[in-house]
Amino acid sequence: MHGDALREFEEASRHDLTHTIGAVSRALTAAIFERLAERGYGSVHQAHVAVFSALDPDGTRVSTLAARAGISRQAMSALVRALVAAGYVTTETDPADQRATIVRLDRRGAEFCRAAVVASAEANAEIERALGAEQTGRLRDILRILAE
Repeated sequence: MHGDALREFEEASRHDLTHTIGAVSRALTAAIFERLAERGYGSVHQAHVAVFSALDPDGTRVSTLAARAGISRQAMSALVRALVAAGYVTTETDPADQRATIVRLDRRGAEFCRAAVVASAEANAEIERALGAEQTGRLRDILRILAE
């Protein structure tokens, strides 16, 4: 009944920059997480990156993590609970406010962060091998311009 609308949508998506950039991002992210899983970090998923990327070195309140990630406190609490269970972060009651919880990176979490840096560098090196250094540099510059 509305097949023509779906065909138009599919055709437009093939030529849409948003679609293409998203596909590249998903492929690169998948490659990074595949490497991480091979190195023993299979319990960390892309959603958990919101916790790691928002943490301060001395720890951060769950409410602050949620605000930085742009998600609800409940959603952030669920991510934190999963990472606590897997041994990547620890939590404790904030001494300044007994209602608040502070999240801190644990040793395993620090190891994950270091492994993620290496896995990301390896995935980026694959892109550079495929495109060459000059084209990779241009691509990086163009993407930074678009991101601003």
